[in-house]
Amino acid sequence: MYKRTWILPHWIRCLVNQSISFKDIGFVFEVSPDDTDTISALNSWKNFDKNIPYFEIKIREDIPHFEHESNGRQWNLSKYLNMVSLRNSLLRTVRDVQPEYYFSLDSDILLTNPNTIELLIAHIKSGADAVNPLMFMTPMGTLYPSVMSWRKDNPEKAYRQEKYNLGTYFRSDVIMAAKMMNKDVYNTIDYSLHEQGEDVGWSLSCKKQDFKLDCASYIYAPHIMSEAFYQSFLQNGDERYKSLSDNYAKV
Repeated sequence: MYKRTWILPHWIRCLVNQSISFKDIGFVFEVSPDDTDTISALNSWKNFDKNIPYFEIKIREDIPHFEHESNGRQWNLSKYLNMVSLRNSLLRTVRDVQPEYYFSLDSDILLTNPNTIELLIAHIKSGADAVNPLMFMTPMGTLYPSVMSWRKDNPEKAYRQEKYNLGTYFRSDVIMAAKMMNKDVYNTIDYSLHEQGEDVGWSLSCKKQDFKLDCASYIYAPHIMSEAFYQSFLQNGDERYKSLSDNYAKV
């Protein structure tokens, strides 16, 4: 989490409003030593809510941290390598704690559906190895959902199909951005460098171990990719959710 205090109170509020009890949830964060505002905000939350059974803030001085550009996100291999390091460091902590489930959640994704965590856990209990809700990976439009498929001509590269059956529950080759995992997955699968991002590298490792990935796309979580978009979201809501409302109404 780096310089996200513009959304952090809302992000926390969405977690507080989840149907699952906070007595059953632990948190671990990776932060930068120069991001004192985030560290202070997290510590204030930790000190305020004494019901949280596990709360750790890991300060990473060994890697560079970067703030996303306001008009978009430019990724390269060095940034992907940083993400691999951060996510695997979180995994090491999770493996020490050994929770029933691990939910990897980016700090710019709002769980506006208060049943999100409970529903994702229910899918894991029903046999899913890992499952994610629906998000979109661009600030605008619905062309880039948080799922991808393996290419037939190169099974280690992913692409997005022209259309996914959004609003339903379906098997996916790649899931990203927010993922609920069972113990076998989080104890076995590391994030790895991939030219299309660490989530693709993680999903490829899941494929090689025959873990099944699902998307509960009937659960929608707004992906707020900039402070400007956040202000628009507060005023107008998420137009993408509105455009998909017919699908959600049928579930």
